[in-house]
Amino acid sequence: MDKRGSSSILEFLENKAILVTGGAGFLAKIFVEKILRSQPKVKKLYLLLRAADNKSANQRLQNEVW
Repeated sequence: MDKRGSSSILEFLENKAILVTGGAGFLAKIFVEKILRSQPKVKKLYLLLRAADNKSANQRLQNEVW
């Protein structure tokens, strides 16, 4: 991708809210890292994790994502 295309994507993501499904998955982790590294001005980043209850969802977020 040329620099012009790359900068237009970064401009598009600025001040946007992004929903990532499967937030603990391999591709989602790479995608989130890339977004945060290349465009720190993302407004919100929502990670959707599947778990049995709220406690296990929080544990999964801590153990598998961060």
